[in-house]
Amino acid sequence: MRSYPNRRSESDMKALADLNAKPWQVELLNKNPNYVYWGNTEDSMSDNNGGWRSPQELEKFSDRWNLDEYNELVNFYFELSRASHRCEHCEGEGLNPETKQLSDDWYDFEGTGRKWSKNITSVEVEALVKCGRISDLSNFSGWYDEDLDKWIAWVNGTKQDVDAPQYPTADEVNRWASGRGFGHDAINKCICVEARAKHLGIYGKCEHCEGNGHIYDEPDAKVSLQLWFLHPRKGASRGVYIKNIEENDIPEVIAYLKEAAERNANRFSKL
Repeated sequence: MRSYPNRRSESDMKALADLNAKPWQVELLNKNPNYVYWGNTEDSMSDNNGGWRSPQELEKFSDRWNLDEYNELVNFYFELSRASHRCEHCEGEGLNPETKQLSDDWYDFEGTGRKWSKNITSVEVEALVKCGRISDLSNFSGWYDEDLDKWIAWVNGTKQDVDAPQYPTADEVNRWASGRGFGHDAINKCICVEARAKHLGIYGKCEHCEGNGHIYDEPDAKVSLQLWFLHPRKGASRGVYIKNIEENDIPEVIAYLKEAAERNANRFSKL
């Protein structure tokens, strides 16, 4: 987890509960920049040729690099994690065997003849529309509120309850999915699998991993610190990941990050 959890988000709160994090660890996420979707081995930070650009991992904060003209720290974020391994029973999908079978059959890569990604029914169509999907096949501009079980739209600048839209037929959706366009994506697949499984009365989560898709190997969360260093003289950059940040490290960590911020500000101070 890299961003402070949205207390109104059920998925965020479940992810937080699963991490079993301490309050001080969670509060560190409030100090993160808004954009945290980068890191060692992600995007272009994956050069492992041994040069200066190669991402580095350090075990603890005391191993940190000094800040100087060779190592300018320009970005960071704290990350909460908890070591885990993929659940072998559900192969990481978090579904019970019956629901997982439907998921496997969606594309039917094994060639069993049960493929149904281009043969959905009105049950799945309704679920897709309620989730705001397949908008290519509808000109409805409102949305479905699951908590209120109502359709809502802006009418003359006012949010109002409205009648349900006319759903496209299953045949229309299947033709659309079979055409030259992008068709169904992974989100549509998940929606359709859940809708069909619930309709058949077989929907459920994997009992071994409780629907997480993985099984935790550690009892509690840990804090790591992702850093982004520049080497101005080489015109290069790389990520440095400090794997373990302890609570007693925090004052030094904050001072270190503040020093980096001051160095960056001073560089432009004569403008």
